[in-house]
Amino acid sequence: AGTVILCIDNEPAILDGMETLLGGWSCRVLKAADLPGALAVLDASDTEPDGLLVDYHLDGGNGVGAIAALRHRLQRDLPAILITADRSARVREEARAAGVHVLNKPIKPASLRALMTQWRVQRVAAE
Repeated sequence: AGTVILCIDNEPAILDGMETLLGGWSCRVLKAADLPGALAVLDASDTEPDGLLVDYHLDGGNGVGAIAALRHRLQRDLPAILITADRSARVREEARAAGVHVLNKPIKPASLRALMTQWRVQRVAAE
């Protein structure tokens, strides 16, 4: 509850579904279709996200690059989950090298919630 999540996906229906799921867990959801949209959302928001949920295949780039750019912009190693239907070793390795968890589509809500719970535990431990 109270966690702010920035979701990036170029499919509006996916963003709406994530907002419904995460909202049901009392999370605040910021939505964007791509990296420029995510940067605009951050500029317009009064808060920074606690974590990122980003689709791998984005118009004009990929999710790993978007995560790296957002981490650079926010000047912190923000927890992130890459959501993808691509099960290739290349994508898994790219995500691992960037310190990003991967969830394959279709995502299981319990798996997503477990990873997000780890974010909260790590944040509390760091404080």
